[in-house]
Amino acid sequence: MTWLRLRRSPVAPAPGRRLRCCALGWALAGLLAGAGAAEFRLPPISGRLSGHFIPLQLAGAPELIWSLTLESRAENERAGVLLADAPGTHLRVEVQLDAAGEGTWRVTEGRVELKPWLNGQLTRGSVGVAGAGRWQGGRLSGDLTLTLQQVELGELLRFADAEHTYVRTAEGRVEGTLGLRLRDGAASAGDSALTLPPGTVGTIYFQPSPGLLTSYVPAQVRKLYPGIAAIEQGLTPLEAKVLRLTYHPDGDARGRGARLRIEGRPRDPKLVAPLELDVNFTGPLESLVRKALDSRLRVGGAK
Repeated sequence: MTWLRLRRSPVAPAPGRRLRCCALGWALAGLLAGAGAAEFRLPPISGRLSGHFIPLQLAGAPELIWSLTLESRAENERAGVLLADAPGTHLRVEVQLDAAGEGTWRVTEGRVELKPWLNGQLTRGSVGVAGAGRWQGGRLSGDLTLTLQQVELGELLRFADAEHTYVRTAEGRVEGTLGLRLRDGAASAGDSALTLPPGTVGTIYFQPSPGLLTSYVPAQVRKLYPGIAAIEQGLTPLEAKVLRLTYHPDGDARGRGARLRIEGRPRDPKLVAPLELDVNFTGPLESLVRKALDSRLRVGGAK
């Protein structure tokens, strides 16, 4: 049986040194165990670790100042609390570890103000964080739910479509949830739903994109609603009182990857007519959603 003794060093770490969150001790123990030890067991330690951590490789992401407090409650049980704070950000995570240094984690408090992140690309709004999972083999797994509040529609679309491929400008507010999957240390989008708050109106000016909406609408409907083509060609903006997007990376019960519900009208008075669309799609709009949710997600980046 191999035991690892940890002692507090009286020497402060060199300036600029960064620790990879609470994984440092466990990773070191794993290396020792892999070097020939038949079995590794986490000793009954209690104490506090702290350091700096960049959780996502996003431009402008602030460093989190974190601390981990561990307490040995029994021979094979270690309980701890991980705190992480940055400007406008507070996270509290409870962890339970076994003698092998593996176990579970659960977010009990989580709130992130968006403005300090992403180099100011999102100037207002906040995100609530909840979730749970496991720490095993030196990697995180689990599921997080991010609850968006008071996010600007135009800023969110510019962030999602940085090349302005589909959207020219947009106004309004967005709320809803984004799912985040953690699998063996890799992050990807989970089930998500975004919508306009009830009683509000969103305005979207599309780039000329023939077929963006009409490709999902029967020909007879296009004849009755010529404003659909005008909207997707950027001739008039869409004024929506209902704009709801749901996303299922594995497909829902009917195999749909994404679903868009629109209730609104063209702004052009010559094309004024009630517009209601319930679009189930797997084409360019789904590709945009998947790219927006997945392309900027990378876990890690500790220095």
